[in-house]
Amino acid sequence: MPTWLAIAKGPLFYFALAILILGLARLIVLALWGIAGAIRRAGDRRIPYARVLKETVAWLVPLPRLHRVQPVYSYASFFLHLGVILSGLALQNHIDILSANVGLAWPGLPRLWLDGITLAAMFATVYLVLHRVYIHRARVLSRPMDYLLLLLILNLLVSGYVAGRSWNPVPYDGLMLFHVANGLLLFVLTPFTKIAHCVLFPLVRLASEVAWYFPRHGGSDVIKTLYGTEGRKI
Repeated sequence: MPTWLAIAKGPLFYFALAILILGLARLIVLALWGIAGAIRRAGDRRIPYARVLKETVAWLVPLPRLHRVQPVYSYASFFLHLGVILSGLALQNHIDILSANVGLAWPGLPRLWLDGITLAAMFATVYLVLHRVYIHRARVLSRPMDYLLLLLILNLLVSGYVAGRSWNPVPYDGLMLFHVANGLLLFVLTPFTKIAHCVLFPLVRLASEVAWYFPRHGGSDVIKTLYGTEGRKI
């Protein structure tokens, strides 16, 4: 194995993984701290946790909802997420790297399944890029980082897929270095970009629910702020 590839799969992998884990852990702690503070200040603390958990699980498996609004975009987003998650966590090569560096391992999925899922994710990513470029309402909301993240994911999917083919026209070591570099960059960017929703999304439903449980005397305080100390009572 070339030196640069060995460094990328070893020390650089440790570095990027540490940033990923610590960065995401920080976001989770801050989110939970904010939710706990909101619950502590709420006038009514009877929050329906069972319903919130049920709604969270329902949104984590969104298949019944994908056809309702912008079905093509919704399915493309779904297959992008599915491809990134399964190719990242269920490909035996990735599991072997993780096992060698961290000591964690689990059974992988058949390569044929992952190839199909990866191809679907590649086409989905291309569609999402074109959607941001050509659809006005998406273009005005898009930022350079949105395009960068999609291109990094596309690079990752395409280079990983091509590297595993017998017809690969690119030198394997160079292609793998490109693949690993894209993956490590995504690791580092994840805690600081919208990809952080991978850990924050399960907390969104709870945070949204808690937001409606206003602090005690909150209505009176709002009136005082808007109309002064002699404001009308609610």
